[in-house]
Amino acid sequence: MAGKKRALLLFCLMLTIPLTGCITTGNVEPQLPIEESEVVAEVCSLPSQSATQVSATITVNGAERQIRLSVPSSDAGTKLALIIAYHGGGGAAEDFQQQAEFDQLGEQEKFIMVYAIAEEGRTSEEGEWFLNTAATSREDNDYTEAIVDQLSSEYCIDQDRLYGIGYSLGSMYTYEIACQLNHRFAAVASYAGTMPIDPETCDLEGSMGVMHIHGKLDYIIDYDDDWDWKDGEHEGVGTMSNVPGMIEAWSMRANCQSSETDADFFLEHITHSGCLGDTRVEHYGIEFWEHTWPEEVDGTPTYELMWNFLSSFTN
Repeated sequence: MAGKKRALLLFCLMLTIPLTGCITTGNVEPQLPIEESEVVAEVCSLPSQSATQVSATITVNGAERQIRLSVPSSDAGTKLALIIAYHGGGGAAEDFQQQAEFDQLGEQEKFIMVYAIAEEGRTSEEGEWFLNTAATSREDNDYTEAIVDQLSSEYCIDQDRLYGIGYSLGSMYTYEIACQLNHRFAAVASYAGTMPIDPETCDLEGSMGVMHIHGKLDYIIDYDDDWDWKDGEHEGVGTMSNVPGMIEAWSMRANCQSSETDADFFLEHITHSGCLGDTRVEHYGIEFWEHTWPEEVDGTPTYELMWNFLSSFTN
């Protein structure tokens, strides 16, 4: 009987050996990071509460950057699309165009609106958003990815439905997303911007839907002619493209297979389709319109037109 008891005790001790490394006293070793799938499961197990225009801080490369955030109410398990909006030059302290309408639509369609805010202290020569061929261009891309990463740890973000929109200089920045972050983002839609004719990097690793709206009488971002960024004050960015040329370049970059133009006295609508990943490149050229954001395009509110386009694509 004693031999059986000793054997049983030995057996129990052997079972506890693998656990001894997990039981500590005094200083506790740091825990391993939670697996991404566990984080997603945790945040997606909770509902989201409605929030409108909440100020928040994002830490990127050791520095704090600001955003404004609007979140819809949603049931647990609901995956939320994410739109990041980039303001125009000098517009950091202002409301984004049709901001209230975007927020309301986000509540209805269940997407989060983030209003990115340019870093303080940048000069007019630099521009508030750094562009593709500048040495500092990666900084705002890091900021953009930090927004996605941080919000993904707090909300049930649909990683296949990440989108960017912009106005003026913010529109120009959306082409940074299209060129350099297309492995994460599915589509961009913007008004009154352009991009360099010869960007340093613009390779499509994923598919990318592109919508661009522009007034043909725009006296700030010229519609018909190429122009030099800041008259050459910002070394490296180079010559900016006329808008029709930029759209044509995107159709070629995305290997679009067909093109259709629908034009009347007020509007020209060009659609390049059959592009990589079954995406589209669309352009609305508004006749007799300048740089101001339009409330509607071809009878559709601009914010709805953009969402209808963006929501057609996943990455």
